Amino acid sequence: MLKYKDLTKEQKDFICNSCGGKGGWIKPPDFIFKASCNHHDFRYWRGATEDDRRLADKEFYGWTRADIEDAKWYLKAYYHVWAFTYFQFVRFGGRKYFYYGEKPKELDDLIREMAAKIG
Repeated sequence: MLKYKDLTKEQKDFICNSCGGKGGWIKPPDFIFKASCNHHDFRYWRGATEDDRRLADKEFYGWTRADIEDAKWYLKAYYHVWAFTYFQFVRFGGRKYFYYGEKPKELDDLIREMAAKIG
């Protein structure tokens, strides 16, 4: 199974765009959530079933909440509001960015997609 940590920088850049849907017109601020957003982008790119999407969103919310642990104490409540807001947006507006397929995409799929974009 392909994992985010196994991707090269070039592959991550191809898949991920930080917070907001790739190619979307809304570009929310990253704040302290850039890595969490990129990991979520990867999970959406891999795709598969609605259960996979639900799990990706749930984990995304967990990752953003973990990001907040390192924030200054006076920003934590502020970031929690944003983390919950981002979670709500991906749950209710992220469907069109998720890859629905019979199985999750793998490295071969990524190589083909990157080659198609170049060629």
